[in-house]
Amino acid sequence: MVDVDSQGRVIPESIPELDENTILLLQAGNVNSGSFDNFERICVGAREKGAWIHIDGAFGLWAAATEKHKYLTKGFELANSWAVDGHKTLNTPYDSGIILCRDSDALVASLHMTGGYIIKGEGRDGMYYTPEMSRRARVIELWATLKYLGKDGINQLVEELHQRAIQFARELDEADGFKVLNDVVFNQVLVSCETDEITERTIAKIQELRECWVGGSTWKGKKVIRISVCSWATTEKDIDLSVNSFKKALAEVVG
Repeated sequence: MVDVDSQGRVIPESIPELDENTILLLQAGNVNSGSFDNFERICVGAREKGAWIHIDGAFGLWAAATEKHKYLTKGFELANSWAVDGHKTLNTPYDSGIILCRDSDALVASLHMTGGYIIKGEGRDGMYYTPEMSRRARVIELWATLKYLGKDGINQLVEELHQRAIQFARELDEADGFKVLNDVVFNQVLVSCETDEITERTIAKIQELRECWVGGSTWKGKKVIRISVCSWATTEKDIDLSVNSFKKALAEVVG
């Protein structure tokens, strides 16, 4: 475990001594706050020590494909491996997970299976690059999404998610009884109420009202409402409706 700052980013000075036997895990999009580690600063030193650097970019790594938000991922190319999902940001089917690895031998060694009945082809065999031997061609749906959206489409999609998250945070911050706890840098908003009990009861009531769906989490030892704006179809009106649902839920809880 390494100390982090108020947004959940690894504090570079707190990283212990690294060597070639170390795996350093960084994040492109903290699951709660949406924050990004300082890849450029951390990765340079880690590479010099021979450490393996992995970046968990489940939803946030797509920031690298945008104009406005790519600064968040500066230096991420210095890592050894990366993981990113298609469904969390691009809205592809749920099983569109991607692993990127600089060392092909390491990737194959960690995933391939052996057996006398397994026939190896002369070309690139997919079973050596995934944790499954039997699977459908999930890459087709991801490819179709990328082909349809293109660079401009992905840029617009991510920017819209960010703008709706900014709107959500602003409207809740202006409402009585809610406190936004994070700097909204991507699509995540963390909110708390006056007490942990009120926060948890408000989450349950929001889910019951069915205007929007949110889950709970724990942040700095405090119960929070975790908001992820993750649908390309979300509009300004949808955010207004969701915030009104928050207000109504809190009013019923404290009333």
